Amino acid sequence: MSRLEVLCATMHQTDFSKIEEMNIQSDVVFANQHDGHSYNEYRFGQFIARMITTDQRGVGKNRNAALLYAKGDICLFADDDVRYINGYQDLILAAFQEVPDADVLIFNLDSGEVRTQKKNHTIKRIRIWNALKYGAVRIAVKLDSVQKRNIWFTTLFGGGCKYPSGEDSLWLIEAARKGLKIYAHPLVIGTISMQDSTWFKGYDEEYFFGRGAWAQAAMPKTKYAMFFYYILRLRRLSNLSFQTMIRMMCAGAKCFREGVSFGEWYGKSSAKEVNNQGEHS
Repeated sequence: MSRLEVLCATMHQTDFSKIEEMNIQSDVVFANQHDGHSYNEYRFGQFIARMITTDQRGVGKNRNAALLYAKGDICLFADDDVRYINGYQDLILAAFQEVPDADVLIFNLDSGEVRTQKKNHTIKRIRIWNALKYGAVRIAVKLDSVQKRNIWFTTLFGGGCKYPSGEDSLWLIEAARKGLKIYAHPLVIGTISMQDSTWFKGYDEEYFFGRGAWAQAAMPKTKYAMFFYYILRLRRLSNLSFQTMIRMMCAGAKCFREGVSFGEWYGKSSAKEVNNQGEHS
């Protein structure tokens, strides 16, 4: 019989209290970014929790650490602010039986916050062009399929990384390009709070810089089409002008190719502006 394992990215944990907080009713791997390195196990009922603690930083590294230790037939990516419904293990396993050719299923999580997630209403195939709005915490995978195709999370995008967010959609794009069959599924597996974000501070210059870097990484040949997609979708939510949005996304794309972060670019741009003012004073 297939077995489900939750792969939870978390930080600063010193015990297994997240099992109760998240209502975990399956095996679980906690990839815990804290101080030092350690490995601990805890048995609860018929399940086992494993905690891999490292001092590295970055959500991609954390999810990859969980994947390295994964043993479940089906693995469910998670963050520690998710709370699962009772019986989620059997429901997710049943969903994979319902869609037998699926390598990846994307489920629903309820959220009462303003920044809501895209809702699945039916079972449908997900391709590269409609995979951009799904977060990793909604994704369950057949571990064997992922391992055979050597699919990992980028360590350049996401919380604690050089560029903000986008690691989950990059993972889905790579999975699709490597032939995994991805489906959206209407099953609601739990709730999540989207109120607090470690990276989102509004649709400012840094946000659009990050979108430019992401577009360069994900779709370098069609990045300019992505630029206009972001502008059309977000222009009413941002105080920036059209010209500034374009300039920031172009800067992000260029800086991604050169391995330069927003902070590094901004520092150089500010220094250059100061020098130019000095030359004209």
